[in-house]
Amino acid sequence: MLYLIGEYFESLEFLKSIYLRSFISFTLSFLLVLIFGKPFINYLKVKKFGEKIRDDGPASHLSKKGTPTMGGVLIVIVMLITNLIVSDISNSFIILLLISMLGFASIGFIDDYKKFTVNKKGLSGKKKLLGQGIIGILVWCFVYFLGLTGDKGLDLSIINPLLSGSMLYLGSIGMLLFVIIILMGTSNAVNITDGLDGLAIMPMIICSSILGVISYFTGNVNLSEHLNLYYIAGSGEMTVFLSTICGAGLGFLWYNFYPAQIFMGDTGSLTLGGVLGVVAILLKQELILPVIGIIFVVEALSVIIQVGSFKLRGKRVFKMAPIHHHFELIGLAETKVTMRFWITTLIFGIIALGIVRMRGIL
Repeated sequence: MLYLIGEYFESLEFLKSIYLRSFISFTLSFLLVLIFGKPFINYLKVKKFGEKIRDDGPASHLSKKGTPTMGGVLIVIVMLITNLIVSDISNSFIILLLISMLGFASIGFIDDYKKFTVNKKGLSGKKKLLGQGIIGILVWCFVYFLGLTGDKGLDLSIINPLLSGSMLYLGSIGMLLFVIIILMGTSNAVNITDGLDGLAIMPMIICSSILGVISYFTGNVNLSEHLNLYYIAGSGEMTVFLSTICGAGLGFLWYNFYPAQIFMGDTGSLTLGGVLGVVAILLKQELILPVIGIIFVVEALSVIIQVGSFKLRGKRVFKMAPIHHHFELIGLAETKVTMRFWITTLIFGIIALGIVRMRGIL
């Protein structure tokens, strides 16, 4: 809305600035979550939407039983409202991101809601993957039919983040499978990571900040040329969208840090992870995403390794998976595990920016 106002009124043209609207979107989303966070928590308590703790989990987590969950509903609503107000809603990237966000949020919400009304296991894994796959097809259709760079061969290729001009052509079917795998992977990886107070949301804020910077570079003709990135017209607007994740995430962290007053649930974790994957695909930064989101990768791998080892050898590699529980069981305090994961994410986020810069040199 602000962008369109700047478009139609010459005296307000400054409202089209990505810098300004990113600041507004961050501030507005932060304040909205902060203001409505407490009433929303009270509402969830009245409705008895409290967290159910695994019996086989760490004993220290039993005290979290009953803590309101489904906080992701607040995050998604605030992001939607903020983007409708601040973002250029005629931008095709923003339209796709909003549709994808609502798609992932629907999967997460159904899963969370079923846990309290139908069965405690929620939505089955197959149905979750089916939903994520449908969103993957939608994103692929955008890439294939509307294009990103104006070069069909480039759009259907994986870009080497280190070497300029180095890429692997996948073709239409290969790219479809690649997109689906990325979205399933990112969505479920963030979901797996969301097991300690504040553990998932801060890495999401950091990842969104890094991708926001890359998005601005990619959507700017001069900066993309300077950094040897593939220029993608209109992609800079995603910086505004990502700012809403940072703002809403920081507001949520106010209530989610130890001891947490609310958890985001699958509504939040599946949505944020999925959107992260969509952004990486639209920026042609699929291979840089595992560096930025190293913590999510490690968490997901720890589960895969644990399950695989137990099925093949009958032995566990970790005391408990995901790996954050392993660190708890070897004596590290929850807050220490959380803070060290945050620091690791920040370090690798800086490394990712360094890789992007190196591509402009190599």
